[in-house]
Amino acid sequence: MTQPASIVEAFEPLLPQLAEEEVPLILAILERIAGGKYRGWAEDAVDPVEREGLLACAAREDEIADFIESLNAESETRVAELHSRFPDLLERYDSVMDGRSRMEQLRIQAEGELGGADYMRQFAEATAGAISARFASLAMCEEANSRFLSRLIGN
Repeated sequence: MTQPASIVEAFEPLLPQLAEEEVPLILAILERIAGGKYRGWAEDAVDPVEREGLLACAAREDEIADFIESLNAESETRVAELHSRFPDLLERYDSVMDGRSRMEQLRIQAEGELGGADYMRQFAEATAGAISARFASLAMCEEANSRFLSRLIGN
């Protein structure tokens, strides 16, 4: 199997297997995985400003996942079901990063954040009122993470 070049490439094959209402929850799972990645990069960061920036990115990932999960009264059960159906979610994510330099991982993550922003905008368009506004603001969180990473790697 060829190493996926992006987070989107690693997870796109799952989309046809998901019901429409499961897409946000699978993204919440991916946000939680991304938060863990940010915390891991923060642990390895020598520069305290970089460390704090990476931890801020992790917090935004958690904020996004928390909001998505809050929209489904059965989110805990549904997330557990998704983990059961797709037990390789973390491995898929890791398969994108494995063997790549830290800078390359950050570049891939920065691109993935823009994909997340696109999904948040799609969710904003599919909803109304405060929920729509919140999804639009979460798209900006994704973009903030991408900008931070892009600056770290010098783009």
